[in-house]
Amino acid sequence: MNLRHRILFVDGHSGPLGGAQINLLELLAHADAGRRWDVRVACCPSSPLAAALKRQRVLRHDYALEAAGRGIRTLFHLGKARDRDAAASRLRDVLAGFGPAAVISCSGPDHLVSGMAAADHRIPSIWWVNEILSPDFFSWPARRTFVSEALAHATRLVPVSEFGKRALIQAGLPASRIRVVHNGIPLRDYRRSDSKLLRDRLKLKPGEPMIGLLGRITPWKGTRFFVEIAERWAAQGRPGRFVIVGPTAPEDAAFATSLRTLVRTKGLSGRVAFPPPAASDAETLSQLDVLLHCSVKPEPFGRVIIEGMAVGVPVISAKDGGVPEIVTPGVDGGLARPGNHEDYLAQLTAVLGSPAMRAAWVLAGRRTVQQRFTLDRVFDGFQKILAECVAEPEDRSEGQLALLRSARKLTVR
Repeated sequence: MNLRHRILFVDGHSGPLGGAQINLLELLAHADAGRRWDVRVACCPSSPLAAALKRQRVLRHDYALEAAGRGIRTLFHLGKARDRDAAASRLRDVLAGFGPAAVISCSGPDHLVSGMAAADHRIPSIWWVNEILSPDFFSWPARRTFVSEALAHATRLVPVSEFGKRALIQAGLPASRIRVVHNGIPLRDYRRSDSKLLRDRLKLKPGEPMIGLLGRITPWKGTRFFVEIAERWAAQGRPGRFVIVGPTAPEDAAFATSLRTLVRTKGLSGRVAFPPPAASDAETLSQLDVLLHCSVKPEPFGRVIIEGMAVGVPVISAKDGGVPEIVTPGVDGGLARPGNHEDYLAQLTAVLGSPAMRAAWVLAGRRTVQQRFTLDRVFDGFQKILAECVAEPEDRSEGQLALLRSARKLTVR
């Protein structure tokens, strides 16, 4: 008999939709989610996520982390007990009324708050870890807080790559509680488009290549490095336009402005453009000749890579984090050393100069996504985790406390 699990997802993100929010929206739109899950989402009522959930007719509960005061925005870093308690109190009310079989949280602050609230109701707390718990992204106090709270309250931790899993284990979390679920996408939403709107807007000449970078405009995504590649490409007298497409969060507004200034001062305005997003990422990706993934810090996964592969655009990616779990170099894409101009330029030259290489990467890339990174696999992965958690004994307190006592003695690296 197939049980229909009642689940509360928690995501208090109030800014532009990021990878974690898109993952959530696509998962909830999966055909089997409606049949197998009774879902509600606790989210910021004024957020783009809430608006998207409303369009999908997903029931929502107000959960505005910022309402607890400015400190809530940094509670993952600072671990302020008063702010955590205020946010957890709001979630306790939701849990009491809804009575889910499990709570799935989607970001650092959400993990801490929902873990506390779920523990009070003896509900399994599943942490969907879309980040890398490492010094590249989080301070030592933040990592220590994450580990101690996870040992106390997380029933399962679900990183999006094996690389993410290794980071959790290295920080001191038990492998027995960790289940990797790689990101996946709904292939129906990533079909190749015949649109030429972007190329027409930029007035590209016939045969002139367009190279793109898609994603949030933020320093660690390597946007400045992408501009440097464009500069070197132009200095070699090669044809091509470079486009940067993606949202900018309020905290990155100054960086985005400096990037546009850099393009102007370098005399690259005719080479580098910042066009507005198309109706869909698939439409933008379909018009590219090559997609560059340029992150200068380890990616938790690299979602845009599988999006590009699915649409049929060759991808050259930074060889770090979870990315090597996606790309087989020379078969379905290219891997370059992060921040290494020569690696990127050499592979860009090769793929643009060889129609046979391009065709082979496109064919193999689409096959890679079909076989390994579909939304069906994400849904099945969470189904298995939910079944595990629901089947476990309800009283986990002694085991949790024992691990918490050990956590107080460990040194988080």
